[in-house]
Amino acid sequence: MTVRPLRKRIAQALCAGITAVLMLLSAGCAAIPKDGPVGRSDLLPGRNNPVNIDFRQNAPVPGASAASIVEGFIAAGTGVADDFQVARQYLDRSIAKTWKADTRTLVYQGGFKAVSDGSGSEFKVDFDVESTVDPNGIRTPAAPGAVETVKFSLTKVDGEWRISKVPDGIMLQTANFDTLFSAYSLYFYDPTFAFAVPDVRWLSGKATTTTTSIVRALLNGPAPYLLGAVASAFPNGMELVRDSVPVNNGVAQVDLTAQPLLDASVKSRQQMQAQLMLTLRNLNTVTSVTLRADTREVDLGTPDQGVPAPLVNNQVPPHQVALYKGQLVRYADGASTQIEGLPALAKYAPSHPAVSYGNNLYAFLNGDHGRLYAVSPGQPERQVASGVELTAPSFSPQDWLWTATGDQRGTVIAVPAGTSKGQPSAGVVLKVQWLQGRTVTSFRVSRDGSRALVISEQNGVSTVQITGILRSGDLPKDLTQPITLLNSVNASEGVWLNETSVAVMRPSATGPVEVEILNLKAAASRLAPLKGMLGLSGGNGVLDLYAGTAEGLFARVGNGWSLEAKGVTDPAFAG
Repeated sequence: MTVRPLRKRIAQALCAGITAVLMLLSAGCAAIPKDGPVGRSDLLPGRNNPVNIDFRQNAPVPGASAASIVEGFIAAGTGVADDFQVARQYLDRSIAKTWKADTRTLVYQGGFKAVSDGSGSEFKVDFDVESTVDPNGIRTPAAPGAVETVKFSLTKVDGEWRISKVPDGIMLQTANFDTLFSAYSLYFYDPTFAFAVPDVRWLSGKATTTTTSIVRALLNGPAPYLLGAVASAFPNGMELVRDSVPVNNGVAQVDLTAQPLLDASVKSRQQMQAQLMLTLRNLNTVTSVTLRADTREVDLGTPDQGVPAPLVNNQVPPHQVALYKGQLVRYADGASTQIEGLPALAKYAPSHPAVSYGNNLYAFLNGDHGRLYAVSPGQPERQVASGVELTAPSFSPQDWLWTATGDQRGTVIAVPAGTSKGQPSAGVVLKVQWLQGRTVTSFRVSRDGSRALVISEQNGVSTVQITGILRSGDLPKDLTQPITLLNSVNASEGVWLNETSVAVMRPSATGPVEVEILNLKAAASRLAPLKGMLGLSGGNGVLDLYAGTAEGLFARVGNGWSLEAKGVTDPAFAG
């Protein structure tokens, strides 16, 4: 398989955006278009480093109409590089210094027009919203067809119209947003500090300021949907001493408030440094990090005292579990083999098998999806959960086995997959409030064990979401309020592909099925349809993808599918 088609699409998208900007620059102005066709724009991938392309904003011209002042102010929202000095010229003196551009970014598609209410001093602009970005860089896609109205009040200042009232924040057309903002993964820890958990943020600025923005966002803590599900080495309240993180010869110098840093143990400081380094590796300019208490370097211990590095983008083993003639089998390299030591399972009409990361624990649903069984070589199968239309089982890397019920009660079940002296351990039943009234069709734990991909339906419309897993000690206790990923295939099933990508689809025994790949940092993409697709299995990355049909197992080849093994069904990588 080759990565060329995907890279080519990404390169074309980036080149198109940059070319458009350069054409505007050559014309002397990089203004936001006010008209043009309205269309849907997918989220484009962020860059590894900021692109230092300067936009030129037009200052107000004498005698400009009130509508022109509103439209000029919106166009000047590209002034990231100089703190929006031109945009402030459109504001009257009372708000020019207090208006906060970084409070919110509204990303819109198509054009816009300032419309008066008839008074001559009150205007509104309707935007076709693609997404919004909050001050911490958290981007929320808008629902298809979403429209937001922004209101402006104007007054005369020395005979010239100026804006006297406008909400904080800027408005950017998608092409300009894609040039001015980049996606970065801030890294936090799972509660055991064994895994790194990405928290994707969209930040703006030149290369000289991006390092500071990333560190500031990291110190502010995780996004709301990860709050409580992940840990940070930095205690609450720790801040940058000065609003700058200089980088010299690849070394980022991070000056933190002295007392909290001096009070921290050497182990905690090492974890802080590791967390910063993982996060700043987004920038090719940073190769190491120095921690300082105000301006004094702190003790980070000796090399033999170093803490183990957290596992980033946890990989699954290269083989899968699948079904062949009613029995669980191991599938790898185009061949299926018997799993030694497993009992005969055909009497259960097993479906949706799962395998743990250690490859010694297995699970499956019975034929009517009402019972979940766990089994391991040399041990008899045991029922660990029951319910209505249970979702396909999912192992966490900590060997908890998860499923959810499809009865709209918001029930999620987690069971320790191992046994103690041959006896099953007690499971945990969660009653998730935000899932009540919804039919859960897919529940998959991420490969860091701190998040879950949840697909649910209401009134025939599916929602794809990512939630954080809250724990009390080692025991799961709840799920956080999720973030939503827009999907265009009305998905009911999904799998993780890496730390920021998932693949989703809606099965059909007879019709063509399209798979859509959703990424927290990149554009959504679709694969060619495959007739009769019933399940998905995701390996390590967007190219390592398999589909199960009644005929057998298909592998992704380019943008399509190729039959790889007849009679082998329900494939699943670990997790």
